[in-house]
Amino acid sequence: MEYIPAKTIVTKVKAPANWFGIDYNMNIYKGCCHGCIYCDSRSDCYGVEDFDKVRAKEDALKIIRDDLRRKTRTGVVGTGAMSDPYNPFEKELMLSRHALELCDAF
Repeated sequence: MEYIPAKTIVTKVKAPANWFGIDYNMNIYKGCCHGCIYCDSRSDCYGVEDFDKVRAKEDALKIIRDDLRRKTRTGVVGTGAMSDPYNPFEKELMLSRHALELCDAF
């Protein structure tokens, strides 16, 4: 597993009408190993090189905890808008599981 740096992980949805009913996005992983041909996240417009290669965000749980502490408004957190939060690496890393526990705590 390759780790990539991240400054923030839980981000406010910018769409005016709560995109898919969520207020925040949380993408712990970048890329996806499934290769679904209909996946919008594979689009060149997002500029993700090697989308088929899954990378985890470095210090993800610490960043998520800090992000959640700074949020002043509660809301629905969506996972995996740009990757599969339950990719095969999740079985060992359990980042999505622990991130959801953090969401529950806040």
